[in-house]
Amino acid sequence: MEITDVKIYPFDTSRVGGRVRAVADITIEDALVIKGIKLVESKHGGLFITFPKKATAKGNFIDIVQPISPEFHENIRRLIVDKYKEIMGITTGGSK
Repeated sequence: MEITDVKIYPFDTSRVGGRVRAVADITIEDALVIKGIKLVESKHGGLFITFPKKATAKGNFIDIVQPISPEFHENIRRLIVDKYKEIMGITTGGSK
């Protein structure tokens, strides 16, 4: 599967103690859009993604979209992180 488009919406919650840095939408093979993938900064400064979730009747949250292969998950993460860094003007060294 080929990811044909990545849209990034910067959404910095650091002012209120949050770690969400952006929300992303991806298009797969110009046929399927997944909206609402969150780009989150870890406590140690790394970036990871979380897929859209829904609340269960018991108040737990479950993924409604989930890549099966770790390689495809990493491909999505890498594309989102690279696009975010490009938009925010962050170089590979981590500075603006």
